[in-house]
Amino acid sequence: MLVGLVVFAGIQLVLNRTKIGLLIRAGVENREMVEALAIASAGCSSACSWSAPVSPVSAGDVALYREQVHASMGNDLTVLVFIVVIIAASARSAAVFIGALLVAMVANYGGFLVPKLALVSNILLMVAILMWRPRGLYAVTSR
Repeated sequence: MLVGLVVFAGIQLVLNRTKIGLLIRAGVENREMVEALAIASAGCSSACSWSAPVSPVSAGDVALYREQVHASMGNDLTVLVFIVVIIAASARSAAVFIGALLVAMVANYGGFLVPKLALVSNILLMVAILMWRPRGLYAVTSR
């Protein structure tokens, strides 16, 4: 959890305090305007995105936790990541962080309190949140 908080703080600092972070935020908000100003946003949106430095850290954490490394070690986490993104419904890192905390807490506490519902607890969480707020917890209202 400490590694996650450090990475989250680093992402926040880069996105909010640097020129590259300003370009990334501008490219996400209005890519056409950034390109009209003759700034190459295509390279910055993919190479400078926040997922590039986070992926190796995440893979290292999973490898240390499971004590093994193989090509398909993230396949079982793909569904959880998909649920987190649907719950957050935003590209903001703070929203995704809150969604990840919700999914982790429901999985751990749900598995402890009602073990038979542990497999579907996160899907039930996603359904409940989408029934309550159809656009997700942190939906972008300008779309």
